[in-house]
Amino acid sequence: MDQPLNRRRALLTLGAAGAAGIALTPGIANAANKVKTTARIVIAGAGAAGLAAASRLSEALDGAKITLIDARKEHFYQPGFTLVGSGIKPAGYVVSTTAEYVPAGVELVQERVAEFDPEGKKVVTESGEAHAYDFLVVATGMKLEYGLIEGMEEDLIGKNGIGSIYHSPAKAEATWQAMSAFADKGGRGVFLRPGTEMKCAGAPLKYTFITDDYLSRRGQRSKAEVVYNSNNKALFSVPIVSEKVRMLFQERGIQVNYERVLKAIDPGKRIATFNTPAGTEEQGYDFIHVIPPMRAPEPIRNSPLPWQTGAWAAEGWLEVDKGTLRHVRYRNVFGVGDISGVPKGKTAASVKWQVPVAVDHIVAEIAGKTSDALYTGYTSCPLITRLGRAMLVEFDYQNNLVPSFPGVIAPLEELWISWVMKTMALKPTYISMLRGRA
Repeated sequence: MDQPLNRRRALLTLGAAGAAGIALTPGIANAANKVKTTARIVIAGAGAAGLAAASRLSEALDGAKITLIDARKEHFYQPGFTLVGSGIKPAGYVVSTTAEYVPAGVELVQERVAEFDPEGKKVVTESGEAHAYDFLVVATGMKLEYGLIEGMEEDLIGKNGIGSIYHSPAKAEATWQAMSAFADKGGRGVFLRPGTEMKCAGAPLKYTFITDDYLSRRGQRSKAEVVYNSNNKALFSVPIVSEKVRMLFQERGIQVNYERVLKAIDPGKRIATFNTPAGTEEQGYDFIHVIPPMRAPEPIRNSPLPWQTGAWAAEGWLEVDKGTLRHVRYRNVFGVGDISGVPKGKTAASVKWQVPVAVDHIVAEIAGKTSDALYTGYTSCPLITRLGRAMLVEFDYQNNLVPSFPGVIAPLEELWISWVMKTMALKPTYISMLRGRA
């Protein structure tokens, strides 16, 4: 009788200790041996990546002037937006303040960076104040571009059958209300992902699965049509995961359209227009989950810092080496988090592995040493497939599955423990990451 219970407790403990790879700390900076320095370090952006970088740098360096610049006073636990949009957590679950995670000795400037000047080694805020640096850590995140979809406005979220969990906690909650109303009646649900790079690329799939499950639980699945529009010819960037999702969609009667990118929306008529290889295609909907195009913030796009050519140039992602996260042309600049122009890594779990690498290179250079720390592209996606079940998908630049708990958690199995990690264990480890402790 006790064996299953003990196993469940052991798995919960395991989940709390290392949710989705978040708490498996790379062996980087040792806080017991601080490096003395007068270096000026500016961190642009105080989201997950910026706060984690500030915490680790303040622990590793003695005497450095560390300046953290970001105008937003609220801090959002973005991995929880899907949970808010699914009625699993309240909006307040994902909201805290930036100031509570800023380590002692780090100056917080509550403004936006308006200009990046890597040649002059300074950034300029919207008030015109210049901040000179010896090292710059760019952690600005990305910008949601709802305005690039014709007819789409942020105020529409939660109205006329339109949802979008990405915008904010309030809009995620409004999305839940719209989706729940759809699940009560049935009809045609349209889901999609943008044609750009995006944060948490598994979220569009999660929300499709969750909506499908709510329809089934409320007895409306037979009255509903669920359609997923992929922007390319796959459902996920890792082929084996893409195939698993395809099989689950087929099993659950979720229709799939490939090479469809949302171009326009008519809220009054409830018609979405997609670009396809053959032209445009209109799709009617009773509920639509809109995920906007995403790109670098304008001050980054207008600076010398983005990729100049290649796949990441048009959207303005930072031109960094994918292993060291050091800028290719400006050696004293590093990019971490969503802004980085690397093949994988726009998740909170990736931040956990990126930040120690960038920090180690900065600290080593200050100490007159070199670092061999590399980011291998680790990304984690706790992919919810129904309420109470998820697949813990972890992979790297090579699309290799890199499970943190081999033999315990099978990455392509729909498991209760993976659901627990997503809904319970991930947030505490995330907070530890912000404080530089995980």
